Amino acid sequence: MSDELVIRISELRAAADQLRLSAHSVRTALESAQNEAAQLSALTYAPLPSAAALLTAAPNATADRLDALHDQLNRAVESIEDATRPLMIPLGILWNRLDRRPVIRPTVVPEVGVAAYTLGSYISRYNRPLYDSLLDNQTVITRDEAFIGQLQAERARTQGDLVALQNRLATAGAASAGTPQVRALQGQLDYLDKEEGAAQTRITAAQARVDDARERLLRITPPDSADPSVIRALEGAKSESYVLENTRDCVNYIASRVAIPGDLAANAHLWDEKAAELTRFGIRVGDQPLPGSILVMETDHPFASDRFGHVMLVESVGKDGAVWVTDNTHPNPVRLSDLTTELTGERMKYLYLPWYTRAG
Repeated sequence: MSDELVIRISELRAAADQLRLSAHSVRTALESAQNEAAQLSALTYAPLPSAAALLTAAPNATADRLDALHDQLNRAVESIEDATRPLMIPLGILWNRLDRRPVIRPTVVPEVGVAAYTLGSYISRYNRPLYDSLLDNQTVITRDEAFIGQLQAERARTQGDLVALQNRLATAGAASAGTPQVRALQGQLDYLDKEEGAAQTRITAAQARVDDARERLLRITPPDSADPSVIRALEGAKSESYVLENTRDCVNYIASRVAIPGDLAANAHLWDEKAAELTRFGIRVGDQPLPGSILVMETDHPFASDRFGHVMLVESVGKDGAVWVTDNTHPNPVRLSDLTTELTGERMKYLYLPWYTRAG
């Protein structure tokens, strides 16, 4: 086999490997798009069936076709080599290894993963899309880390081939810098470096999404002292009739909108204290407004009753930080800043009900 034919076969095999890598890139791009759609669904609290179908169909088919073409090219290369092998002239360690060079194949990672941190044993349906996107991003990270390992192993082999070729040419007294063989191997090294950089960029972006989702979910995750069975019973339920019949004003309004345990439905200003005592409900208390959280105002807050305090339901939080609330006198969402100038401080707390509060 002539040097030129060997080079052409090497380039054809490299092109086949690039098709396999491209198939991996297509699938990675699809996963990224699906993740964005899932996060958008989480923000709107509604499924996106048409978008999900659009993201699932064509890209997967394209990746499968690239895989099939890769296999066909490899078979063609093997047929050419088989046809010319009786005429092959030994060219040293570099070319003897060409037909044994392994194909880079993305590692298949199981779809079901385990989070790298503990979120407790309960995730509400409101926060499930965010949690699922976190697991999807962890799968992307695991897959691309394995892919980088394969790229690095292939680079080490290619670098070894290049060094062996340069040594052979130097021994023969030939210049190596501009030979087609050297250029082909250097081009392969450049391509592998580019693919590794792209995979590392994807890992960095996915890790940032994981960290963000983790931080948001942990704000509302029930502590270990909570009883998941009690919390599950409240998700999608309504307040008991005796709670609605024995409360009034702002407390009655909240109970009419959200499933509120009878033990919690005391005077408004006591809700944060009650929540801390009733650990089985897993209610966390914080100072950051989240959609579906309950704002508790102490009796000395300017907007609250100086005897009972006040509770309001946070309907949404705008990108500009504006907090939109409702209560017994404001059934339609109104900006909190339009009701009071005291928007933070010790006289205000937010209750995060794990069965109702969104992670934000």
